[in-house]
Amino acid sequence: MKGPIEYIKEAWSIYFKKENFLFFVKIMAVLTIVSTSLSYLIYYLYPVINWQNFEFDNTGMAVGFLALALLSTIFYFYSQSTTYSAILNINLSEKEIFKLGYRKMWRFLLISLIVGLIIGFGALLLIIPALIFGIWYSFSIFLVLDKELRVKEALKQSKAMVKGKFWVILGRNLVFGLFGFLISFIFGLIPYAGGILVSFLAPLFVLPSYLLYRDLSSGLDNLRAV
Repeated sequence: MKGPIEYIKEAWSIYFKKENFLFFVKIMAVLTIVSTSLSYLIYYLYPVINWQNFEFDNTGMAVGFLALALLSTIFYFYSQSTTYSAILNINLSEKEIFKLGYRKMWRFLLISLIVGLIIGFGALLLIIPALIFGIWYSFSIFLVLDKELRVKEALKQSKAMVKGKFWVILGRNLVFGLFGFLISFIFGLIPYAGGILVSFLAPLFVLPSYLLYRDLSSGLDNLRAV
């Protein structure tokens, strides 16, 4: 297992390698344009500043808002699934990635909701259980999308990958999170375009965790093969 800075450097070199960068930019451009368009459409039709004037008894207005909110939520999960699929299948074409993102979207949604509920339950107990659950199951999304494991098996294997390495994985995740926060903060200072630029860097923020997952899953596979 490498140090957190080594993983970040490797992620940086992968993302900004010319052919990879163009690959990621094309994918994120489509996802960002659609996501931004949906957000502006919702804001334009239902501006938050006028929510006090929202006519909840107006069937057309309520149905329209719910439809757009549902579409935006579904597209969010599709966008995340596609981003993860691009990282896991960097050798495929952009068209194949978009198809793969859709095919695996529902698995991504399911594992995300279940892990979120587990962490939320831990938060109800205290912050420590939520932190423990978050680290235990931090690799479950990769396992579902990469190895196509069922949710129960993905949770079990993710926990097995963390066993005996909890603190070092926690430390690396904290550094990865800090890296993502700093980059997002810096780009966020750019007026108007900052948020859009950050969305283009989404694969870069996930790559360090993927590289850590790849090393740990490889070690686990080798152990099982013995």
